[in-house]
Amino acid sequence: MFFLGKEKRKANLMLKKAAFYNMKKFHLILLILVATCLMFLTASGDFLKHSSNQIEDPNTIIIDSIEREYFIHLPENLPTNAPLVLVFHGYSGNALSTMQTMSFNQIADRQGFAVCYPQGLVDNEGNGFWQVGYDFHKNFEIDDVKFTIKLVERLQKMYALSKTNIFITGFSNGGDFCNLLTCKTDGIFKATAPIISCFMKTFYDSCQVAKPIPTFMLNGTDDPITFWGGDLQNKQGYGAYLPTQKMVDFRLKQIQYDAVIRDTVRSADPNEKTLVSIDKYSNAQSKNQIWMYSYENGGHGHPDYLDLEEEIWRFFDLYIN
Repeated sequence: MFFLGKEKRKANLMLKKAAFYNMKKFHLILLILVATCLMFLTASGDFLKHSSNQIEDPNTIIIDSIEREYFIHLPENLPTNAPLVLVFHGYSGNALSTMQTMSFNQIADRQGFAVCYPQGLVDNEGNGFWQVGYDFHKNFEIDDVKFTIKLVERLQKMYALSKTNIFITGFSNGGDFCNLLTCKTDGIFKATAPIISCFMKTFYDSCQVAKPIPTFMLNGTDDPITFWGGDLQNKQGYGAYLPTQKMVDFRLKQIQYDAVIRDTVRSADPNEKTLVSIDKYSNAQSKNQIWMYSYENGGHGHPDYLDLEEEIWRFFDLYIN
C-alpha cells in the first residue's frame, strides 16, 4: 500500500508539473498575442487617439527641441479637405479643460470640420500661457507662432485637411494670441475670433497686415481683467494694451466697411442686468465682415444666454470655400 501511495503521489506530482508547464505555455502565448496587438495599436497611434470621443493622452510635436502638446477632434467620416478650427485656452487654462467645456466638438460632428486644442507651455507660476509679450513673460524665449504654423502644417498633411479654410479662436490670453497670430501670419488664417481679448501695444505698433482678416470679437464692458478702456499706462503690469474700441477701429480700417447691422441679445430672466449689443460691419465688395459683440455690464466671460460657440462657427462658415 505504501508503494502504491508513493507511486500515486508521484503521478499526481507529474500531472501538476504538466499542468504548470501548460499554464506557462498558455501565458506565454497570451503575452505574445497581447504584445502583437500593442505593436499594431502603437503603429496606428494617431488614429487611435483621434478616432473616438474618449479622452486620450495628448499628441505631441517637437518644436525647437521642445515637446509641445495638443488634442485633436476628428468627426467620423470626415471628408477630405475639411476645415480646421484651432482653439487656444486662456492664461492658467489648458487644452483638455477647454475641449471638455466648449461645444466645438459637437458642432464639428454636425458640420464636418476638425478641431485642434493646442497646449501652451507653463510659466514660473505653473500656469499655461501663450507668449504675447506680457511683462512677466518677457524672459521666456518661446515661439508660439512657429509652433502654431508647424502644427497646422502637420495636421493638414496627416489628415488631408484644407490648405485654406483654417480658423482660429481663443479666450483671454488665447484671444490675445489670436490677435498676435493675425499680425505675424498674413494670409494663413481665413478668419479669427478673439474672445475677451486685448491688443498688446507692442505688436499693434508693428502689425503690418496686407490682407484684411474677418474678425469676430466679444468683450465685456465691466471686465475687471481685460479693461474695456485698455491699459496704455500699464497699471496692471501686463504691458500696455489698447482700449477695446481702438482694437475694433483697427479691424474696421482694414475692411473699410460700408454697412452695419445692429442687434441685441438679452436673457429671458427679467432680473438679468447684462445684455449683448451686436454690431456687424461689412464691406459689400470684399465680403469681409467684423462682428463685435459688446457684453454690456459683463465681466471676463460671456453670458449663458448666448450660444457663443455656435455664433463663432456661424461666422467662420461664411468664409469656407
